[in-house]
Amino acid sequence: MADVWWSSWVGVVVPYAVLIRRFVDGGLTADEFEVVFLRLYKLDPTEWPADLFGVLDTLFADVDAYCPDERLRAEVGGLHAEQLRERAVIAFGKLEKLAG
Repeated sequence: MADVWWSSWVGVVVPYAVLIRRFVDGGLTADEFEVVFLRLYKLDPTEWPADLFGVLDTLFADVDAYCPDERLRAEVGGLHAEQLRERAVIAFGKLEKLAG
């Protein structure tokens, strides 16, 4: 089996890393990413070290702020899809430094 890019990552981070990278690379829409990330995050029982938790929790807040409806987004100050993707890029980079 060929090595995959996540093979050296800390095991519990891999589902997040794969999901985030898929979104960042355009393989998932923001709506799809939102649904999968929220489910993964909310059902995750992992006792995260503070540094990893900080990255994931910040991304959780960003995903929670994502709003595909332009009118509603303007009212609540939410993020549009490209802003969410930019935040995901930042989160991925931090995760890569901490767990990659």
